[in-house]
Amino acid sequence: MRLIDFIRLFKFASNQNELNEKLEKLTRPKVICGKQTPETLNDITMGQLLRLQHIRTEDDFITVPCMVLFDIPKEQIYEQEAEAILGFSYWVAHEVERICKLFKSTSVPPTAEEKQAGIENLNFGAFGMIDWFAQRMGIQNHAEVDNVPWVRVYKCMDMDAKKAIYERRLRNILSRKKK
Repeated sequence: MRLIDFIRLFKFASNQNELNEKLEKLTRPKVICGKQTPETLNDITMGQLLRLQHIRTEDDFITVPCMVLFDIPKEQIYEQEAEAILGFSYWVAHEVERICKLFKSTSVPPTAEEKQAGIENLNFGAFGMIDWFAQRMGIQNHAEVDNVPWVRVYKCMDMDAKKAIYERRLRNILSRKKK
């Protein structure tokens, strides 16, 4: 069944919750529109990842992964087999969730003093991450960060987090020795 037909019929299904559960279990197809699907999203760019993270509507959930990763027009996506497109969309959602967990793991928990000083006001979201990476790498144009593999940004964040934790421990050891 074509995706467009599935979308039209889905709204009339009496068992939408059950159907959603089955859709969630679909597997990643090997090929979409003659293009081989990746085994992971480890090779995508920061720009692609950010576009996949900002999916908000059901229509975007279904179409944006193919548009971002394969540059397939929406009209062509609607003509594809529903099972393949939906399986790919759910797989992409799981991959993006995995990647987001990796980025969250680089977060250094704030100290009580940092909380008191208002560190929560320094969360600038995706723009802040792009700005930090651009400054760290001496990149003048933020748009250039869009073309950087997300894995490189993650590794830099991971290294900086480990370094920050080490420096915090070192400061605590040195301050105890002074007493």
